[in-house]
This record gives sequence, C-alpha cells and structure tokens, in this order.
Amino acid sequence: MKTPWRKLYILSFAGALSWLGSSLTTFAVMLRDKDQVGASGISVYLLAFGLPTIFMAPVSGLIADKFTSRQVILPALFVMGASSLTLSLGFPLWWTPFALLITAIAGTLVGPAFQAAQVSVTEKEDIPRVSGIMQSFASAGTLFAPALGGILVASTGYFWPFVIDAVSFWLLGVVFFALNINRKPVLHEDGEKMSATAGLKFVFNDRLIRAITVLIGVLIIALGTLNVGEVFLAQDELHASPFEYGIISALFAAGSIAGSLGTAALKLDSKRHAMAMLLGLVVLIAVVFMMSIAWHWTVLAVLSFVAGVGNAILNAYAIGIIMARSPSEALGRVNAAIGAVIQTGSVIGIVASGFLIDLYGVRAVIFVSAIVSAIILLIFGPEVRRAGRAHQTAQ
Repeated sequence: MKTPWRKLYILSFAGALSWLGSSLTTFAVMLRDKDQVGASGISVYLLAFGLPTIFMAPVSGLIADKFTSRQVILPALFVMGASSLTLSLGFPLWWTPFALLITAIAGTLVGPAFQAAQVSVTEKEDIPRVSGIMQSFASAGTLFAPALGGILVASTGYFWPFVIDAVSFWLLGVVFFALNINRKPVLHEDGEKMSATAGLKFVFNDRLIRAITVLIGVLIIALGTLNVGEVFLAQDELHASPFEYGIISALFAAGSIAGSLGTAALKLDSKRHAMAMLLGLVVLIAVVFMMSIAWHWTVLAVLSFVAGVGNAILNAYAIGIIMARSPSEALGRVNAAIGAVIQTGSVIGIVASGFLIDLYGVRAVIFVSAIVSAIILLIFGPEVRRAGRAHQTAQ
C-alpha cells in the first residue's frame, strides 16, 4: 500500500475550510454571548462541545468500526451543518448550548471514522507526517477565521459566520464522497461480537499509549483554564479589542501551521517520537505560565504563536504513536476511547476553571494551573520517556 498523498492533500484542504467555519462559530459565539453569560456560561458552552466525546465514546467508536466511513461521516456532517445553521436564525440564547451539543454529538461520529479512514490508506511510517499535514491545513483554516470573523461581525453582524460554518460541513462531505476514501467495516469470524470496550482495553494494555493517555488526560485538567480564560484575559485584563483578540487567535493558528509543517517535513526515528511529544508539552506549560503574567495583548499574541507550535508537536506525535500501535480492526474504538479519557480531563478543567475564574480572577487561576501542570509532567513524564524508547512504527 502506498500513501495517496494527492487525495490526502485535497481532503486536508476541505478540512481546512471546515475548520474555518467551526472557528468562525466559536469566535462569534464567544463574542456575542461573553458579557451575558460570563465565565460560567462560557464553560457551559465548552461543556456542550466536550461532554459528547465522553458519553458517546463506546457508541461512536463501535459505529466507526462497524459501518463504512461513508455511512458514518456523510449523515453526521449533514446534521452538523444543519445544527450550525440554526445559530443564524435568531433563536433565544438558551438554544445556543443545545445547538453546540447537537453539533458535538454528530462530531463524535465523524472524528473516529475520519481518523480510521485516513489511517487505513496511510503507511504506518507516514502517519506522523500525514497527521502534521492534516493539522497544518486545519490550522490554516483557523488562522483566517478570527480576522474574517471580526470583519463579518463588524459589517454584517453574527449571521454569516454560522452560515459559512454550515456550508463548510456540507462541502467536506461532498469532497470526502468524491475522493472515494472509504474504510470498510471490520469483519469478524462467525459468532464473534464486536466489543464497544475493545478500544479502552487496548489503550490501558499498551504501556506507552496508557502512559500518554494518563499524562495528557491529567494535564488537560490543569491546562483547561486557558480554554475558558483566554477571552477574559485578552479583553478584560489586557483590554484587547475584538480585532486584536482575533489577531491573538490567528497567531495561535499560525504557530500550529509552523509546528505542523515541521513535523510533516521532519522524519524522526520512531524511538524519538515520545520525547518530541514531551517537548511539545514543556513548551505549552511554559507558555501558560508566561500568559499569566502578560502585560500587553501583543505579548499574549506572541505567546499564542509559541503555544500553537507546541500544540502541533504534541498532537502530531501523540496521534502518530497511538495510531501506529493500534490494531487496524479497532482504530475507531481506540480513537474514541482515547478521546473520551482526555475529554474527561478537559471537562473537569472547564467546570473547575469557570467557577474559579469567577471567584479568584483569570490571572491567578492561569498561574496556578501552570504550576500544577509542571508538577504533573514531572510525575508522569518519565514513564512516557521510558516506554517510548521501545516504540517502533513497524509493529
């Protein structure tokens, strides 16, 4: 099997447009509702995005392995587009988290199926590079979203960001269908049943994947404060305008592109993948600490770029390790299981940070989260490093 680079580049471009649309929705919703719902309300929005990954994990992973990629991805993308479109129709404020929840539930089906389909046509040694390419295109889409969102909101209001998001989901479905990338269902021997928990069992039976999942899952509890707090830090503490906040978000995406292109171009020995992933985590923790003492929005913008680089390195190598070591017949369930474990940490962090930011202020919460994150890395990082020495992508 040879990796179909041309198809993957086209799919990456369509994915970039979808990420552009999704980022427009996030940008518009945050700006539109921030003053009305506060930090706790923003936490509710993020929970609407995050909770489905947890409670849908056994179902979404099983569906990804039991049906063809087309049967899963195309209907789910249609639902995601329709849900995003409702945000443009002037429904009451209470509808927003429900629309986000519907989009997220459908997205839990797309994620594992999309990842499994991508891996099914990619040579194992190319997986980190393909992940980097996919991530760089996705980051390119998010790079333009804040600037475009600022222009659209200022000139036309909040209607068009949501419409563009809806169309981008439907366009991705058309491209996926046209490229004919379609992973077949997993076939089992007569009488053998597909276990929804097979992915979770594999995750915790593989020493390296278990170490990575525990480390990132626990770290996200601490680092989750930034998801809620960034908009308040930028606008309330550093007095950034909506356009300047857009620049901050855009530079995170630019950093993600730089980091993703680097991981796509650099073919590291597999034994170094775990160390590269840990380097990405070190960069992220250092950036969060510096953000807590940032004195101007331009400082926050530079730090966002560096955070994007670290995040890209972390994602490319963590995903590459996990997908390369996972059995092909359970790719969907492994992907869903890991997403559920990590998202559990994210949800805990979001719930805690929304309450703590309202209580103690955004700077104090981000500072403490950086210190706690460093301690977590010192505790769990060595196990990832030890287990990573024996990693071989050819297994």
